[in-house]
Amino acid sequence: MLVISAKSGQLGNRLLSFANFIAFAIENNFTVINPAFEEYADFFMSTSQDFLSCYPPPVVSIPGNKLLRKYYYNFNRFLAESGRFKTINIKRDQPFSWNNSIITKELKSGSINFFQGWMFRDGWFVDDLSNLQKHGEKIRAYFQPLNKYQLNVANLISQIRSETDAIVGIHIRHGDYQEHQNGKYFYLFEEYLKVMESAKALFPNKKVTFLICSNQRQKKDYLQHLSYVYGNNHIIEDMYSLAECDYIIGPPSSYSMWASFYGKRPLYMIRDVNKTLKIEDFVHFYQWQGVFYPNEDWSKSVWEWTH
Repeated sequence: MLVISAKSGQLGNRLLSFANFIAFAIENNFTVINPAFEEYADFFMSTSQDFLSCYPPPVVSIPGNKLLRKYYYNFNRFLAESGRFKTINIKRDQPFSWNNSIITKELKSGSINFFQGWMFRDGWFVDDLSNLQKHGEKIRAYFQPLNKYQLNVANLISQIRSETDAIVGIHIRHGDYQEHQNGKYFYLFEEYLKVMESAKALFPNKKVTFLICSNQRQKKDYLQHLSYVYGNNHIIEDMYSLAECDYIIGPPSSYSMWASFYGKRPLYMIRDVNKTLKIEDFVHFYQWQGVFYPNEDWSKSVWEWTH
């Protein structure tokens, strides 16, 4: 049994981490439970009905609530740090990969193994993309949002598609990105506009509508020359709306990466706002590539996407 006993990042990171554990578990006949999915479990059909957040889903499950999930998470944290079980700490000094890790060879399906640390954050799962692709349909089925969110997404996308030829999803990440990596991927709205205009030019004979999903509302004055619609401003509905777009654009972020994976839609990660886009700049999740930059202070080691 594999137990994800510590939280790493927000929704996108938690989903990608969980998904990679599931892919490994399917491939090697393990069970995964994820107490660290606590805050997000109630958004999804499978985990909302199972407070264990277990894969494969148990035959008999017990729905959770916030109090039960919080207790469950804290209890597993206690067990992981008690020294009574095998606890595997993944630090940031080297990328972790199921394919290349000595840890993988030491795992036994009949034992309980607690995992905590960075694990698959920041692209460190890139060597394991083959399993993610191989078991993608099972993973997508497991992470279907609740019906009410699916319906809201379907209604929004249907309305946009009835009036346009192509939908380009724009993930504008402000707020926390002003501090993240010293603001490296924090772009002004005017800079996003440059990218949007470049993307529009890729489809000269089509009407392009931009679906804008942002953690901050933008000024409409800047958008008068573009066809656009705002997302529903809901953490799940925006993510899964992006997954229904024809193309996705955003800064390096696990949020838009999950949308790309789940919807099987090509993604362009913005690293140069002045770049003239080509259609080849949009890549599917199985084409993701990156480089790891170590630092003597392991907390400052970073992963840089290069695709």
